[in-house]
Amino acid sequence: MKTLLLASALFAGLFGSLAAVPVPEPTPATPAPYHAFCETMWLFGDPCTEIQTMLLTQIQAMTEYTLVLAVPLFVKANHSYPEIPDGETIILNLSPTILPGGCRVNALSTSVRFTHLLDDGQNYCNLYNLLSASGLNSEPGFMEITNEWACLGYKLAPCGSA
Repeated sequence: MKTLLLASALFAGLFGSLAAVPVPEPTPATPAPYHAFCETMWLFGDPCTEIQTMLLTQIQAMTEYTLVLAVPLFVKANHSYPEIPDGETIILNLSPTILPGGCRVNALSTSVRFTHLLDDGQNYCNLYNLLSASGLNSEPGFMEITNEWACLGYKLAPCGSA
């Protein structure tokens, strides 16, 4: 009797849960626009408060970067230039590492406009130029981790260590 009760409960649960699954909407006829992007990770031997302060100081010092939002462990900025005023969006997520006093930065630059995916490293250069101008790439313990899959055009970038 217990087995029959358990089987009927499982059966009811299975078909009851399928009834609650929403029907997927049809996919749009036009594909979503693609945007060039670069995602990289930076590792530092300094605390995140110091790293964030140096990055914010550099963003405010460079005319092509505009600070949008800065809260502890998060920075959002825009990069623009005369030919393309809405340029790229830059997101910096900071988090302490498991090593005392260290900081990990997940950096992302994404083109706002529809562009070809290989942007000749423009998005990488946005991040690298900010990093190198602040001097953080020369800090002891600095390491950068990225590749062509995470950062389109990384190997083509004329700006840095790629």
